Amino acid sequence: YTHPDLAQNMWRNPGETPGDGLDNDGNGYVDDVYGINAIAGAAQPGNPMDDNNHGTHVAGTIGAVGNNGTGVVGVAWTAKLMALKFLAS
Repeated sequence: YTHPDLAQNMWRNPGETPGDGLDNDGNGYVDDVYGINAIAGAAQPGNPMDDNNHGTHVAGTIGAVGNNGTGVVGVAWTAKLMALKFLAS
């Protein structure tokens, strides 16, 4: 969700206020702005960052922004991407 080719296409949870340490939308995850970390749960709330860049690579293949002069182009330039960490490194 921080990669320059992905940031524009990242889904954002409209019910969360980033960084306030609260579960604003009441779904059981604190600060889940871009998705969830189902492995760490409350240990790293709201941080679905992948461990070895595999998720970033796959997300880029699918939905990297095109025609922006940066990096690569995804198959679907305007797809919305949600970060969901569910596999450990």
